[in-house]
Amino acid sequence: MVPRSGGHLHSHPTVGTFSPGEYGRMLDPDGEEKWWVRGPNGNWVLLTRHQVLKYDDGTITVSPLK
Repeated sequence: MVPRSGGHLHSHPTVGTFSPGEYGRMLDPDGEEKWWVRGPNGNWVLLTRHQVLKYDDGTITVSPLK
């Protein structure tokens, strides 16, 4: 389990406006939730093989799927 992140949660990522460590989620038209994070090198990472738990304070916990 990865510790809860202190990054900022965003619902609609836009290229160039997010710093490394920031994360967010997008909803597909069918309602499927997709989480992403901006890595330390600036690359975007889609968390498709991870479980993401969101907390009321805006932090998340990310765990790899088994």
